[in-house]
Amino acid sequence: MPREQKKRGRRLQKKPYEKSQPEVEEVEPVLEPVEEGEYYQDDENHPAVGQQVFYGLLDSTQTEYFKEAEGLMTSNMFTSNEERDQFYEALWSEINGIELKVSTDPTGSKILERLLLAALTEKLLEIYKAYSTRFTELSTQRFSSHCLETLLNRSRTFVSSEVQRTPELLEVATTDTENAPVTAAVSDFFAEIRNDIPTIAFHPFGSHVLRSFLMLCAGKELPATSGSSVLSAKKSLGAQKGLDFSETPFYGRFQPPAVFKQFIDDILDTIVGGITLEQGRKMALDPVSSPVLQLLMELEDDLLRCDILSIIFPTRKGELDFISVSFLESLLSNPVGSHFLEKTLYFCPLSFAEYLYVSFFTPRLHIISKAKGFSFAVKALMQRLDTKSAAKFGTRLLDDVTDLSLQNIVLLNTVLVALAEHGSLQIQVTERITDLCKDKDNILLALLDIPGFENISARQRSSANDSLKQRSMLVEVLIKTIHQLSDAIIESFIAFPAETKVQFAENTIFSHVVEAILTRDNLAVPTRRKLLNDFMGHLGSLACSVGASRAVDACNTASSGLNHYRERIAQELLANRESIMRSLYGKKVWKNWNMDLYVRSPAQWKAKPLRA
Repeated sequence: MPREQKKRGRRLQKKPYEKSQPEVEEVEPVLEPVEEGEYYQDDENHPAVGQQVFYGLLDSTQTEYFKEAEGLMTSNMFTSNEERDQFYEALWSEINGIELKVSTDPTGSKILERLLLAALTEKLLEIYKAYSTRFTELSTQRFSSHCLETLLNRSRTFVSSEVQRTPELLEVATTDTENAPVTAAVSDFFAEIRNDIPTIAFHPFGSHVLRSFLMLCAGKELPATSGSSVLSAKKSLGAQKGLDFSETPFYGRFQPPAVFKQFIDDILDTIVGGITLEQGRKMALDPVSSPVLQLLMELEDDLLRCDILSIIFPTRKGELDFISVSFLESLLSNPVGSHFLEKTLYFCPLSFAEYLYVSFFTPRLHIISKAKGFSFAVKALMQRLDTKSAAKFGTRLLDDVTDLSLQNIVLLNTVLVALAEHGSLQIQVTERITDLCKDKDNILLALLDIPGFENISARQRSSANDSLKQRSMLVEVLIKTIHQLSDAIIESFIAFPAETKVQFAENTIFSHVVEAILTRDNLAVPTRRKLLNDFMGHLGSLACSVGASRAVDACNTASSGLNHYRERIAQELLANRESIMRSLYGKKVWKNWNMDLYVRSPAQWKAKPLRA
């Protein structure tokens, strides 16, 4: 039976404030045909913010064409950059005149996103012009909001270039249409949405657009486009798959024009000015509005303001009142609220972080340490505290860890990373973890809670393996931070049979542990030789494995200074070239080991260091 096609876009979940509204039976609207040119007329009867807009549908021929184009762009099988540019130019010609239709179409919006990622100034300005007078509607539409995000993110490159060419933009808060056309287009975008900012900011789709706009205005670095972005949905990031824009650093930090700083001030005054204590605390727990508040707090920190903090936490001295304590506890127990508290501790004044440490975290540690989001707050708090206070707080946390349950392991990971920055409590951590390990003879098996070596390679990632993943992360942190435990873990791994080591490398969870061992600093030469010898003869198959390819890459570091082993690994990879080049992970290993150079000139390959 055919499966229903997955819909693209952010999932519009029903929010608490919507549950009370009565459900209305949906009636399919009767849509009368409209001439193509009328979609772009500046009429005064615009839909209300958040209302579903309609600019027409693509016909069957256009839909089929864009679906085929999407397949070609995803496969990225172009023989040269010139061929790709010609294909993109043909797509731009097809989109010309129907930009709004394409932007609100599931497939068309993905095509337009890809084109915008590679667009130059001329094409970018054409889209700004096509979207003019419709920015508010498009920012709150399911598919076009993705296009607007990409448009704003792509504008970063050209705004940065315009600032470099025209330094006056950094001093005078004006727009120069002639010398800085993209900056002027962004300014027009803000002028149009300015009156609708309070609504857009807390709209499920519009909030993502506004956050991208704020990051642009502040010149802040965007998160890496690896699926972990806090600005875009994962399916939006999927439009960037297969494209390489590493030479176009439009995700980096840059110095924004002076006029953009005024935009940030206006947005802060507009949003923060109408928030009360009760509203602010509700917004901190809301999945849509909380990320907006978090970003605004970060921008306030840059501007030396703390208006949001003053509204949500009016008490700064003395004991916390009962309502504030209940609110803080609700933040820790809520997945959204815990991230809000983490951001608050990162960007609040140091005096307020110390105040929460003394008045909330210290006296209620035994109660709040069991909250699901406690580790996020601990990570931020310990980074803000001085070394002495962090060590004291870490000692109390370690005393509360009585077993290696999932929650305690997550807490241990957080504490260890924080303590590593302060360089303290290594002896206490070693003693505590050693006491918790039931199997003193093999500390690695005890930490991973593995009864034996049977079928290790078959234990793959799954929802039932959350504890195993966290335990593996704990072992990685111990290898990197606690020298005494690191030596014991490595000795335990070396004691395994060679077959077991290979199984560990093939496992998608334990492969990270093997990678951490092979790349550890100051690993003894005899240990490295022993590990490399155990993997010899299996490197061809390991390079093609999703997990074990990490271990083969890590052999770069392990074979440093061991030229004989390095050449043996290259010869084994070359002998398995056919199977390696058929595998996605094998191709990456081949590239990281610079095997093409080895095939052409082994002498040059020996003289050139490998990729890290």
